Amino acid sequence: MLYPNLCVACNNQLHASERYLCLGCQLQLPETNDHLKLENGVEKTLWGRIPFERAFSFLFFNQRGTTQKLLHELKYKGNEELAVYLGEIYGQKIRKTAESHGINAIVAVPLHTSKLRKRGYNQSLAFANGISEVLAMENLSDFMVRVKATDTQTLKSRTERWQNVENIFEVNNTQIFENKHILLVDDVITTGATLESCAGAIVKNCNCRISVASIAFAA
Repeated sequence: MLYPNLCVACNNQLHASERYLCLGCQLQLPETNDHLKLENGVEKTLWGRIPFERAFSFLFFNQRGTTQKLLHELKYKGNEELAVYLGEIYGQKIRKTAESHGINAIVAVPLHTSKLRKRGYNQSLAFANGISEVLAMENLSDFMVRVKATDTQTLKSRTERWQNVENIFEVNNTQIFENKHILLVDDVITTGATLESCAGAIVKNCNCRISVASIAFAA
């Protein structure tokens, strides 16, 4: 497989052993280390809204920072392999946390089929695929569907974001979720409205536990 020869963050030449990010940029990623912190920012954002056990994000999001460059590469340049690679990195980092909490399955927040056709792939699913590959975790993403298309959340208020994603997800095989501890994965957590809606569809219909992860957290 051929990998890009320039770092997606700084555009410097990559060495033969580097993939997507040069070592310098990888070492300077704005990692949250939330998986090591109880009552972290992501958990506080979701308190009282999702019955989660743990919640954490890989990176902090800052305008014009490295994380924004990575997300731009995923969303607008269709770099699915980069999303998988980030998932592989994060899977290694959260291994002990996942094992200690008995997380044994993963589900990516799905895109509606119309948006999936337009974008070409689901970056949350690609990220989840990287995590599940590293942790040998059962991937149940095919059993979670988005039944309604929605407008972008970017310019909406907190209330409008919730109204925009209310009742848009369904589980199409409830039995396969039974007694699992599911890691529910999204790309970016801002208000958490999309995750709240997705998690709600799961816990409403399935006897399971939920933890949450994302590529980035906009604090």
